[in-house]
Parts: sequence; structure tokens; C-alpha cells
Amino acid sequence: MRRFRLIFVALASSLLMAGCLYPESEQVQNQMPEEMQIEMVQNAVDQFREDSDGLLPIKTTEGQREYLEYQIDFERLVPNYLEERPESAYEMGGHYQYVIIDAEEDPKVKLADLRITEEVRSLNIRLNAMGEHVELDDPIGPNVYPLDLDFYNLDENPTVTSPYTDASLNVYYNGGEEFIVDYREDIARIINENGLSFETGEDVRHVLYEFTPVVPLYSPEITVNGENEPIFMTNRHKSD
Repeated sequence: MRRFRLIFVALASSLLMAGCLYPESEQVQNQMPEEMQIEMVQNAVDQFREDSDGLLPIKTTEGQREYLEYQIDFERLVPNYLEERPESAYEMGGHYQYVIIDAEEDPKVKLADLRITEEVRSLNIRLNAMGEHVELDDPIGPNVYPLDLDFYNLDENPTVTSPYTDASLNVYYNGGEEFIVDYREDIARIINENGLSFETGEDVRHVLYEFTPVVPLYSPEITVNGENEPIFMTNRHKSD
């Protein structure tokens, strides 16, 4: 068991350092796509939709997690609507999956940062190596649990790199036995910088992809308390 723990600590350390280890040349390549690139894809999607009686150029996928349900199929856009796929796209070796949100009402092109998916998947694999049952600490919110750091010999809670600020975002566990990413600080920053105000019970995650091009993967529903501060949503908040 001690051997497995040591392996896990070494691997978890690489996870925590992942955002800092890209060579300088790769960091340039991994920068957020320019707004013009996203706008070009948006224009291509709009034109395709107009020419196809409302159909969208998306892949048929099932069982995808939230925000990844409508992935853009560049095979339908290139070369008639786009000269080539964006370099930042996953299909071109980039880190971003181009997706569509609000597909039925007002389709908008957004980005999903797949590095978060890769980091969470790696964390799942490393935990599974320690046993089927995940050891958790006391809850920090309704249905939100940190890992038992002592059990896993970790000094700090696992994190992923924010696609919005490059800051570290905590990764927690929920009652559904899935990892979640805590975007509350990113949401609070946007709320404060833009003077936004919401009611308790409203899911406020939309500010992330309204004020940036990136959707929040692995995010639970988030609302605000009476002081307009982001908190994890519960059924009680929805019924208030």
C-alpha cells in the first residue's frame, strides 16, 4: 500500500504542476484563439445553418457531459464554409473543442478547454490505482467533498488551471461520485468587474461564457447568496 501511495503522490504532483511545465514555444501555441478565429467559425456555422434549413454542423454524440453535447463537425464546414480548421481545434492537435451552446434558440460558437478533461481523467486514474473507494474529507458545501489529503499523502488539494485566469481551481468530489471543478472565484471576478447582480436560485455559470469564449467543464450548478457571492447550488436554492 505504501508503494502505491508514493506512486500516487508523485503522479499527483505532476498534475498540480501541469500548468507550469509547457515549454515557452508550446505556451505560445496554446494561447487562447483570437476572437477573429472564433468569429470566422461562427460565421461559417451561421451560413451552413442558413443553407441547410436550420441544421447545425455538429457531430452526433451521446452521453457527453454538459457543454460538450454539440461539438462542431469541421468536416461539414471545410472547405465550403471555412478554408481550414482553426489551429487551436482539437482536430488539429490543439487544446480546444469547438462547441455550440443554445443550439435550438441562438447557436453560439464557444470553446471547451480539453486540458481540464485530461487532468480530471488523470486524477481519476490515479485514484483508482489506490482502490475502488474514494476517501473523502468533511464536506465544504452541500454535496461537495474534498479528498482526504492525509489518506493520499497530499499536501494540497488537487487543482486544475483556470481557462479564464490561469489561476488554480480546486477539484472536489460530489455525491454522484464525480469530480467537479470549483469556478466560484472566476464567476465572482466577472460579477464584480461588471457590476452584475443575480437572485438566489439562478444558475450564474452563464457569465463565464457570456464574458469569455470558454465554457466551464466539470462545473456543478452555481448560484449566489444574499450578498451576491457565488455558492454551490442546491435544490433548496431552486425552490426558494
